[in-house]
Amino acid sequence: MFWQMRERCKGNVEKKNVTNPTDAQLIKSMDKIEEELHAIIFMYKTDRHKYSNILDQMENDILQKKDPFPKTVSKASTLMEGWKGKSSNYINKYTEANNGIAFATDGKEEKAGN
Repeated sequence: MFWQMRERCKGNVEKKNVTNPTDAQLIKSMDKIEEELHAIIFMYKTDRHKYSNILDQMENDILQKKDPFPKTVSKASTLMEGWKGKSSNYINKYTEANNGIAFATDGKEEKAGN
């Protein structure tokens, strides 16, 4: 597994016209890839009902050879915090009809007044 990561890092460094990367360049590239991985994991571990729209859109962008995922956890958090396109499947349990308050009754009525 480590050698695969090392090869990917070499590929990233070679894109910058560096044919024989140093260990420092490879470590920097590995850190960058690891941060990108953490950002993707962060996005998939969020509320899937609330953010399914953005994740579906990003997955569709990948099929079109685009790179839509944020590169850092901070950027992923900012993106999700400001995301306006909520999924149509998202059910808000706190509406005017249900504001989160419930009362239990025992079925007996009391008469008001003295």
